[in-house]
Amino acid sequence: MCYVQPRQLMRKQILLLFALSVFIAENLDAKSLQLNDSIILPDKILKLIPKGYQVLDTAIGDLNLDKLQDLILVLKSKRENKTKRSTQLKRPLLILLGHADKSYTLKTRNDNAVYCTDCGGGAFGDAYSGVKINKGYFSIEHAIAGGRHWEQVTTFKFDRSKQNWFLYKEHYVSLKFNESNDPNAEALVIDVDKLQTVKDFGFISFDKFNIYNASGH
Repeated sequence: MCYVQPRQLMRKQILLLFALSVFIAENLDAKSLQLNDSIILPDKILKLIPKGYQVLDTAIGDLNLDKLQDLILVLKSKRENKTKRSTQLKRPLLILLGHADKSYTLKTRNDNAVYCTDCGGGAFGDAYSGVKINKGYFSIEHAIAGGRHWEQVTTFKFDRSKQNWFLYKEHYVSLKFNESNDPNAEALVIDVDKLQTVKDFGFISFDKFNIYNASGH
């Protein structure tokens, strides 16, 4: 894992928008909501969003290994941009399972899986950087590139027998400025590289996970 450059983040956003355009083309209802200039979500999905929240981010993929497209919604309070500090405003993450008839069921929700806008670095910006799905796995990514540089990727894995997702690994990396006088040296070097697995934290289901209690940093 390395520091996420702005160009890499832009590429991730472009790929996400492309995936969403395909998803929307297959699922769009007559009623829909324009989230911004690029993203529209079907009304049947919007109905599953709790009152007072709006979509911050999405990911599409097979979460429960049934070969159907599922959806993760990361939400934020509508009051988030209206307060100077939003430490108490949680960002729920919703897992929506897709069905053959293209309907969706809210499977689970966790309000403590994504850092609030001020919780990952405060003055250095919003730490949340994305969510990804990959065949029964999903990862929540955070990173800060100001003052102190760090990244944290939290990955969950689907358990077929329990029909639930469990914390699979947590990878935390912090970087510091390189003190080398070599003009060709990297500006940043790894200070801490900590990878934890189920052997370290035991079995934690997604709904019980609390990033604020995580021992990454």
